[in-house]
Amino acid sequence: MKNIIYSIYIENTEPNLSEKHQFTKTQLEKHYQKLVDVKKEYAKHCNAEYRIYGNDTYYQKFKKKFDGFEFDIINLYKIYLWEELGKEYDNVLYLDLDVIPNTTENFFETFDMNKICVYSPNATKENVWTKTMLKDYDIGRKSFEHLMTHTDKYNEYVKAMCKRAMLAIDNKFDTNYYIANTAILGGNSNAIKQLRYTERLNEMLDVLNKAKEEKFLVNQYLNFSLQIMKYLYTIY
Repeated sequence: MKNIIYSIYIENTEPNLSEKHQFTKTQLEKHYQKLVDVKKEYAKHCNAEYRIYGNDTYYQKFKKKFDGFEFDIINLYKIYLWEELGKEYDNVLYLDLDVIPNTTENFFETFDMNKICVYSPNATKENVWTKTMLKDYDIGRKSFEHLMTHTDKYNEYVKAMCKRAMLAIDNKFDTNYYIANTAILGGNSNAIKQLRYTERLNEMLDVLNKAKEEKFLVNQYLNFSLQIMKYLYTIY
C-alpha cells in the first residue's frame, strides 16, 4: 500500500489579521521545523511518505484561478491536493501544520479508509456561542442579526448556517449543525474520488450565490464571498 501524509505551509498574508490569527501566524513561524519533524516521525509509524507543500509555482498557478483572501484559497488548495494525491496513493492523510500527533497508532489501520475520515463538531449556538451571547439573545438584549455581525467569520456556527442555507437551495432541509473540521482529513483513493470537490467548485459557487440571493442567511455575513468556500468542506 502506498500511503502519504502531507501538510501545507504558506504564510497568511491577509491584511489586518485578527489578534488570534496573528498569534497563530507567529507561532507557526517560530515552531515550523519542530512541527514538520513530529509529522515526519509519525509518518514512519504509518509506513507513509511525508510531504510539506509551500508557496511554489504549483501553488501560484492554482491561486490564479481564484479571487478572494489567500487564507481561504489555501483551504481550497488543501482539498485539491488531497484529490490529486488520491490518484497516486492508496491512502492519503492531510494534517494542518499545527496538528501534533501524540500517538504511534497507524491512522490508516485505525480508521475505515473507505470513508472520508474527518472530525465533525455539532456547531449549534448552544455549543458554539459564548455564555454572554446566549444570555443576551435569550433575554432579548441583542438581536440575532446584531450578534452575527459581531461574530468572527470563521465561527463554527456561521459555517453550519452556510451549510444549511446551501442545502435548502436544493430542497434539502437539513436540521443538524454538523460541519467538517478539515484540520485532519483522511481517506483512501476510492473514498477521495467520490467527493469530486474540485470538479464541482463552480456548481457549489452557484449554490452559494443562490443562497445569498434568496437571503437564507443574515445579509451581514452573506458578503463573505469566496472565503465561505472554506465552509463547503461540510459536504459528505
